[in-house]
Amino acid sequence: MRSAFVLLFFTATVALAACGGGGGSGSIPSTNNPTAGSTHPSAVMTFRFPAPSTASSARAPKYLSSNTTSVTITITAVNGVPPNPAIPSTTIAVAPGQGSCTAVVNGGYSCTATVGAVAGNDTFLIKAYDSSGALLSSGSITVAVNPTGPTYVKTTLVLGGVTTAASVATPSPGVQPDGSAFNAAQSTWVPPVDGTTHALTLSISAKDASGNTIVGPLSSPIPIALTDPSSGTLSYAASPSPNFRSATVTAVPATITVQYSGASFYGTGAPTSGTLTIGSGSGATTIAIAPLQVSTSITLANATVGIPFTVTATEAGVSGATFAATAASSGGTLQAACAPSPPPTSGATNLTCNATSGSVTFDVAPSGLGTGGTLAISDANAVSVKQSFDVTPQTGGGITVPPHTILEFSNPNVGNAENLSVGPTGNHIWFGSSNGYMNSFSPANCVLSPTSCISSDSILPATSPHYPVNFASYQGLLWYTDASANGIFNLAPSSACSGTITVTCTVTASLSAASSITGDFVLSTAGFMLFSTQLAAYYSYNPISQSWSTISEANQPVQAALGPNGNVFLTERPTGSVAALGEITSPGSPSTDDSYNSLKFCGTSGQISDPNNDLSGLATGSDGNLWVVEATSRKVDVLSTVGTTPCVVAQYSLPAPSGTAKIPNVYSVVDGPDGNIWITDPPNNSIDRITPSGVVTAISIPTGSANPYDIIVGPDGNLWFTEYNAPNIGEVVLQ
Repeated sequence: MRSAFVLLFFTATVALAACGGGGGSGSIPSTNNPTAGSTHPSAVMTFRFPAPSTASSARAPKYLSSNTTSVTITITAVNGVPPNPAIPSTTIAVAPGQGSCTAVVNGGYSCTATVGAVAGNDTFLIKAYDSSGALLSSGSITVAVNPTGPTYVKTTLVLGGVTTAASVATPSPGVQPDGSAFNAAQSTWVPPVDGTTHALTLSISAKDASGNTIVGPLSSPIPIALTDPSSGTLSYAASPSPNFRSATVTAVPATITVQYSGASFYGTGAPTSGTLTIGSGSGATTIAIAPLQVSTSITLANATVGIPFTVTATEAGVSGATFAATAASSGGTLQAACAPSPPPTSGATNLTCNATSGSVTFDVAPSGLGTGGTLAISDANAVSVKQSFDVTPQTGGGITVPPHTILEFSNPNVGNAENLSVGPTGNHIWFGSSNGYMNSFSPANCVLSPTSCISSDSILPATSPHYPVNFASYQGLLWYTDASANGIFNLAPSSACSGTITVTCTVTASLSAASSITGDFVLSTAGFMLFSTQLAAYYSYNPISQSWSTISEANQPVQAALGPNGNVFLTERPTGSVAALGEITSPGSPSTDDSYNSLKFCGTSGQISDPNNDLSGLATGSDGNLWVVEATSRKVDVLSTVGTTPCVVAQYSLPAPSGTAKIPNVYSVVDGPDGNIWITDPPNNSIDRITPSGVVTAISIPTGSANPYDIIVGPDGNLWFTEYNAPNIGEVVLQ
């Protein structure tokens, strides 16, 4: 049934000030109150419009532009369905003396109009226009219309402004208070990669077709988009929060704050900037985010005199940048120069090196001594990244083995110890052994109680046998493989599962298999993965479904590690006689494999030509290359992963073995806290250290025929390793 629908427009200043939020429908009253004695259906609506502003061009509070001259009301749905037949729109003029509009005491206009309606829940689309017919604002409201008698509804009409021009106010150009910089000419924000959170705040406003600034909801929200090539270091938020929903600005004015965590941003290769885009189409504003990141060819805490070191600064999307690196020494005399210039023969040096390529090289004189020094790298935007260094005096230059001590900690319950891992709590090291025990210890306890620091924690002894082999921390849990139970398991370590006495751990089964599942856990951009040394496959964990999936491999993985380019690399044992190097370039896909003997030396046509390669450990070094051990030939290959196929940067030989190869003959590799590569060397019963320039030194293990197996950097900053043939855990203490 069609009924008369009467709209009454008037001003209520207090109600306007109290309302906000989006331009949605008004509230439907809980009851309708027909006027006594009514003889036909009708509806009376109360809408509140403010008085037009004459003092400024600013939009009056929340709802209606001061340039509004007409309002059109159209019924678009009855009980959620378009009316059939359609009901014509009603247009009223909004001005005193126009039709039924009159001025009211507290300002604004009171306008009455009869609008066609149908009994039921009616939805009305309301649009406001200026004198030229330009749409200024719009909104909708749903009203319960009675089939007979008038319907009285008192509500506040909320119209959303129609944006014709959105603007983004950026901060003043130059260095910001937090140490970042804004390059207005290139619309680029440059924060330093210094481990500190940085933020950039942008103010968003909009105008309607009449040129008035919109205050309040928007009929078409402004979209916000963020691209983050670093996968997680960038984020953004809006203020006030009611003005933001689902990556859009729903009301203006608003501010958007983009945050950068301060973590490493660029990988190898050409750096890519992040982007924050506000708006869409040709009117969008895009801010590039290009952190200034610094890397060095060595770890500056162990820089050595007489050995040049290179500092490389990278920054995406900023053209014409000049990088200036300044070294200053405090607490000693630093004799240095910007290579290739030779350092001065005497006297302290405060030097500056400039380069447009982003790389600068320092050369420290053999007689120099600097402690507590600072290296500051700045770009053309005056953003600075500072790193500390300590130059070690070595007469005549060159690199020598730093002072070190090897300690051993024994536990008779440890048998055939294999892989180590720092646990989820960050202060315990976990490992397993062939007698079925899961062992844990705190390096701090080993200093206090060297004879009893290692605890043996049994795993479900009623369901033995067990043989925990590989360990990793992920999502607050300790994950491990069990070679006897043929599965992947996890547990939540607690005081009941990492003490000094034998206890029982609560274990959750995650994946069972018909054959043994052992191998390296790797956490990368491709997810949490486990590589099988028994099967030609690897396993990928889905944290949403909390399930594992199996990805078949052409070859059998031996060891795996995260590569310099962010991909996972594998040493592989193929069906043929020549080993392969695998690389996983996309999540959930098999590795791309290269026959190892086909790898070429970078820049030459020469190839690795060692027959019957038996590849073992691998790790990414502080030099940004991949270090791989050839177990049979006892060589260490340094591979560059820049480009589509790795190439060989250098090849070094391990010391001649002092004994025979042990079974299992495993070489494990780790990038040490001193910027050098450390390798377990079973045939030599040693821990070998290789500098980035290839100087190799073997450090003997006190226990004979210990057969070192795995090596990691512990929570105390020292190196920890297992001894497969002895009930010991070893530590290399760097001093």
